[in-house]
Amino acid sequence: MKYQYSELSYIQFESLAIHLCFKLLGIGTESFSEGKDGGRDSRFEGTAEIYPSRSDPWKGLTIIQAKHTISYNKKFSDSDFFGIPSSDINLEAKKILKLIKEDNLKNYLLFSNRRLPAIANENIKLFLNSETGLPKENIGLIGIESMEKYLKVFSTIPYEVGLNPFDMPINIEPDELAQIIVAIRAGLKDLDNTTITKPIIRTSFERKNTINNLSEQYAKRIKSKIIEIAQIEEFLAMPENELIQSLYIESSDELSAKIVAMTNKDFKFDIVLERIIDLLIERDTDLKTNKSLTRIMIYYMYYHCEIGENEDAITA
Repeated sequence: MKYQYSELSYIQFESLAIHLCFKLLGIGTESFSEGKDGGRDSRFEGTAEIYPSRSDPWKGLTIIQAKHTISYNKKFSDSDFFGIPSSDINLEAKKILKLIKEDNLKNYLLFSNRRLPAIANENIKLFLNSETGLPKENIGLIGIESMEKYLKVFSTIPYEVGLNPFDMPINIEPDELAQIIVAIRAGLKDLDNTTITKPIIRTSFERKNTINNLSEQYAKRIKSKIIEIAQIEEFLAMPENELIQSLYIESSDELSAKIVAMTNKDFKFDIVLERIIDLLIERDTDLKTNKSLTRIMIYYMYYHCEIGENEDAITA
């Protein structure tokens, strides 16, 4: 599951970092607390479980920092974080030096909900080494990429810290779907009311609903829009709409992957579809202007088995 870490509170982010440290370092990892300088850090003392590796784990006192930002798509290499005297890393170097002298710090581990390019990883470690004398191998930087990797291995952590995929927006980009909706809105007026006449090669609608845990009431709502669904099918099948059809394939593929990531067996699929519709409408003016058509478009994707789980294709 890919979370929008910028949507977490700093308390949630700290909790996520601590639970990862329970696995990487050990259960003796302390909760974040306010230090002498007013900053918040955590610590672990002893031999780490598996960090940086099981064969050569850290030993001694490890200080853990969690730097959370509410800004989206930030990097470790951004100037507010590293590279100028007032940046987070530059100020952190002074704290590390003090902790080495006063507490015999041996290792430093930093979590941030930023992306960590390889060059930035190397440059920051070199800087901290030159400023504090701490060896590069005793400096750990964990950005979004590493957090995603660890959360796949330790898949129970999000539930342990109370993170729910539905509590925050997932990364859905509505641009392509908006282009499709605008084109369909312009083209539907030229179409007659019709019904789906050719068979759809897919899991039967009833079986698909069972597989996806879609309620009978919601399924009836989708089928009540069968005329509109047929019109969209007719529009996309027109040779002159080939470009729109290509956009549709790209958009539905991307949306399908996002839905797989956010689906939880404990939730009705009704909730998943409604959340997707809400997110799309919230994020694009054209989709907000065409709420009804946006909803029907998502119904169309589900009905045609572009989104949601399916069995081996059969003729419906």
